[in-house]
Amino acid sequence: MGEEKKKKECRKCGDELVIDETPKLKINGREVGIAELDNIMNEVIALNLSDDADISRELLQRVKDRDFVPASVEKEYSRALLEDYKERI
Repeated sequence: MGEEKKKKECRKCGDELVIDETPKLKINGREVGIAELDNIMNEVIALNLSDDADISRELLQRVKDRDFVPASVEKEYSRALLEDYKERI
């Protein structure tokens, strides 16, 4: 069973193992890959925003511009993005 699970978690591309290095955030207890997260963070940091609501709004909009975010979890994404942002500054 363990080997079967491992096969499901790995993606093969020819003979090389492809490792998913997409940056991830914990959303509702699950790790979620965020495309271009480092770029998004750097862009928003460069804006020098001071209000958490403005920062959260800007982060979420930039993530949504690049990827799908279900409306039902936007608040959770905003919280996780803001937390990651604050760790970076």
